[in-house]
Amino acid sequence: MSADDIVAHTSARVLEFESLRELLRGYTNSPLGSNRVGSLAPSSDRSWIERQHQMTEEIRAYRRVGGSFDFSQLFEIDDLLNKSHISGTALETSEIRDVVLVADRAAEWRRIVQEPPAAMRDSWRMIRELSEGILDFSGFLRGFRNKILPDGTLDDRASPELSRIRRDIEKQKKQIQESLRGYLRRLAEGGSVQDELITIRGERFVIPVKIEQKRRVQGVVHGASSSGQTVFVEPLETIEQNNELVRLLDEELAEIHRILQEMTRSIAQHADAIQAAANILGELELQFAKARFAEEYGCVPVSVADNSRLILHRSRHPLLERNLKAKGLHAVPVTIELEGDRRQLVITGPNTGGKTVTLKTVGLLALMAQSGIPIPADRASMPIFDSILADIGDYQSIEQNLSTFSAHVTNIDFISRTATDASLVLLDELGSAT
Repeated sequence: MSADDIVAHTSARVLEFESLRELLRGYTNSPLGSNRVGSLAPSSDRSWIERQHQMTEEIRAYRRVGGSFDFSQLFEIDDLLNKSHISGTALETSEIRDVVLVADRAAEWRRIVQEPPAAMRDSWRMIRELSEGILDFSGFLRGFRNKILPDGTLDDRASPELSRIRRDIEKQKKQIQESLRGYLRRLAEGGSVQDELITIRGERFVIPVKIEQKRRVQGVVHGASSSGQTVFVEPLETIEQNNELVRLLDEELAEIHRILQEMTRSIAQHADAIQAAANILGELELQFAKARFAEEYGCVPVSVADNSRLILHRSRHPLLERNLKAKGLHAVPVTIELEGDRRQLVITGPNTGGKTVTLKTVGLLALMAQSGIPIPADRASMPIFDSILADIGDYQSIEQNLSTFSAHVTNIDFISRTATDASLVLLDELGSAT
């Protein structure tokens, strides 16, 4: 949907569209899907609106035959993909894992679409069309498989050289520990050591020595305990062994950096395809969120009318319904029919009779319909509005020094200059607060 297709003038704030989006966000499982819901806006593009409703219905059908998909832990990766193009850059393992997870989940969804449930093979047209943008990532993923551990570190199998270096590191550590254990036994006989244990200070193996016995142990001091009663000494006889260990650790870091650079280059080479896959997964999670919302709130897709026909049969305000559900209550449905020459409707009745709720219901459902969100109703048909404008509630503005009445007049003046014969205009208690 282009910026030109977004409905320019809406009373989305008054009609609580943002609260509706927050409700819909609750049906997402990842930042990718949550952000997609957050960017959802009403459109005037008929084909986009119909496609959105159709995709949601296809996902609902997929869920009815037991279909599901895991969107958890999918993050926005735009910045990481841009970073991967910088020469010499090495992404962190956690960053690489986030990017690879997107490609991996995209590949998983691609397999589902290629071999859908039998009941979906002839009815998954829009979802299949959307998913065709996911390319084959099998070769790309092969280069990362089993190389990053769950804790975010590189597995020994990340490269033969890394495996060799880590074997040498473990071998060197054992040699140092054996040397120090022998040294400790000799010192223990003279009562010079604090404890018969070996510890590490700054990547070097050291032994704890009582402060008063420090001069009896030849070596380099690497700090003292918090009490000051013990110093940590690296004996002279293990200095060369520790030097070799430090060299191996530096070699390990260099190899890790090389591997990460290589992985980053691979990501950069596939960045466009991965970005496209991320966009599709975000769109898919939006459809799953809408489907779950529709199931819970008894929603139907909106039939886009060719004329000014507006039919809402037993419709409910979703936010009101949510609040009443929490109290074990139910919203009273409202039915509205406007077609042909019937383009205006005046609602009268006593206070607390539901007039304002009815206006807000129509306005919010229109915003939802043109955002491709199914609406809580038994049946729904709506035209495409070029503007959805409302004057509802108390608009007193302290910042602009406007009284409630002045604020209403200002808003109605804007509506009168903006509205066309294709607009939805909702006026609550016109002329109130005089």
